[in-house]
Amino acid sequence: MDRKSLQLQKSLCTLTYAVLFAYGSFAFPQLVSRPNQSSLVMIENAVQSGNYDQAIQLSHAALEQSPQDYRLWTLRAMAFEGLKKPALALTDYKHAIRLRPDYIPALEGAVQIEYMENSSTAKPLLEHLLALDPVNPTVHAMLAVIDARTQDCHEAVDNFRKASSVITSQVSALTLYASCLVSMDKFEDAIPVLQNIATLDPNITVARYNLALAQWNAGHPEAAYETLEPMIQSGVTDEDILTLAADIEESTQNTSKAVELLRKAILANPKTIEAYLHFAMLSSSHKSYQVGIDILSAGLTQMPSEARLYMARGILYAQLRSMPEAMDDFANAERFDPSLSFLGTAEGVAETQMYKFPDAITKFRAQVKKSPKDALSQYLLAEALSHERKPDNSSESQQAIEAAKHALKLDPQLMGARNLLAGLYLQSGKTDLAIEQCEIALKSDPDDQEALYHLILALRATDRKSEIPALTKRLIALRRVDRIGSPHMSYRLIEVPEKSNSTTSISPGNP
Repeated sequence: MDRKSLQLQKSLCTLTYAVLFAYGSFAFPQLVSRPNQSSLVMIENAVQSGNYDQAIQLSHAALEQSPQDYRLWTLRAMAFEGLKKPALALTDYKHAIRLRPDYIPALEGAVQIEYMENSSTAKPLLEHLLALDPVNPTVHAMLAVIDARTQDCHEAVDNFRKASSVITSQVSALTLYASCLVSMDKFEDAIPVLQNIATLDPNITVARYNLALAQWNAGHPEAAYETLEPMIQSGVTDEDILTLAADIEESTQNTSKAVELLRKAILANPKTIEAYLHFAMLSSSHKSYQVGIDILSAGLTQMPSEARLYMARGILYAQLRSMPEAMDDFANAERFDPSLSFLGTAEGVAETQMYKFPDAITKFRAQVKKSPKDALSQYLLAEALSHERKPDNSSESQQAIEAAKHALKLDPQLMGARNLLAGLYLQSGKTDLAIEQCEIALKSDPDDQEALYHLILALRATDRKSEIPALTKRLIALRRVDRIGSPHMSYRLIEVPEKSNSTTSISPGNP
């Protein structure tokens, strides 16, 4: 299952806007006093000593004499701030800025109020301040938070880096920083940021979850599980932690441990859905469809109206070619949630299993129209179209190519779509394009047998025939390994008699 997003919504530390200030760079301004400006000095002293009412009274009188003095407007704004009247303070700050656009104390005061109120006008004020002081880390930090909250992560990351000196102990700002890095697939860069968060508060479980997630996505499954292990050993029942740990274990071929973790998650959270869906996916990948069906059926006793469980069970029934049961489940899924995403895809899968390709194509077309950015639906549409027995240059064949290309544009790692596209290019006589797709697939996975096979076929029509013997030897070796059993043997899930303490175990078997 694809996991990338950090759990910002579960953080125990809600972002407090004022946390970035600490009145370091944004303290009271040190106004330059002149001997002939005694009223200005008196107002400044009143503000700094906390006599805000007096400061306001003195400011009124002084402004009647000098209404264009931006310093007086700034001091009165500070007095209003001291009296917890931010609206009045902001009005005076903005008036001072109109009189003197580059007056930093007024800009800083206005920024502080706008920022704490999450106003959209805070950003231009901050950018103005940054133009006057380009290396101010506090300004960079505030801009970074605003950018992160508006999903402008490229700008946010640049500003967070420039603000490193003021955010090293700010959990909320660091979490936003890490979230942006993750959204940009910069998992390695996110790891030290998340490690810092976990160090600042080891008791925040979501911090360790986020760190493990980044480590796993960065290709460090052992480190990821090591991050989660103390919580697992302590008996944590959090479904997200347990399902992530299961995904990590499955990615390292430790299927028995993954099953154990998912069962623990289901037992601890019988009325939440994620662990059931993870178990169904695991069952499907190991072709243990009946075990997955049994687990989902147990889930439906707890959540009889949960459409996603019906849809998942329907897919497993379809893979078993139990079509009446599959279609019944799809009907129930639609009854309980007519807007359920991927329902059309699931029904199309069932039609494909029944070799009803026209019906499957209709379902996939509807799903693509409903969810045009779903790579899986585009791929399945291309696959169903490719099964139609039409001439290689027919409109269906061209539509299949376009759907496969669209799927890869949405998800370049969807290897099924890449291999399908290579095959479609071969059938259409587009040898160079087929070779290009095969080589991309083999760069990602040198043991991709389908890509090797397509590449061998494609090279026969080129002047690169000398490469074919070596590629053929590789393909034969890979197929031999498959026949005798690879180091990571495929496993089936099997039921265990009830007298055992477990209901599911793992047994080696052929896929």
